[in-house]
Amino acid sequence: MLRLERCANCAGIGILASLDPVALDQACIDLINQEHGLPGFRLEGQPHGSDKFRALWPYVDWTRGLEYAESIGLGTRKYELIKI
Repeated sequence: MLRLERCANCAGIGILASLDPVALDQACIDLINQEHGLPGFRLEGQPHGSDKFRALWPYVDWTRGLEYAESIGLGTRKYELIKI
């Protein structure tokens, strides 16, 4: 999750890995949403914890894709973030 300015307007967060693709996507989204919007970008002033994806694309419900993936057994949205 480096150089995210184009889509989410936040600084590089780091590298994530998982054997569970659904948990990985959920963790990435959660980490992005925990950031503040970068000055000079579309999400400037977006507070910590706000839904950055919904702010950029208000008519797209990104949660539906993860909910569906979980419902068909591709993985789970629950995860444990281990920082190393």
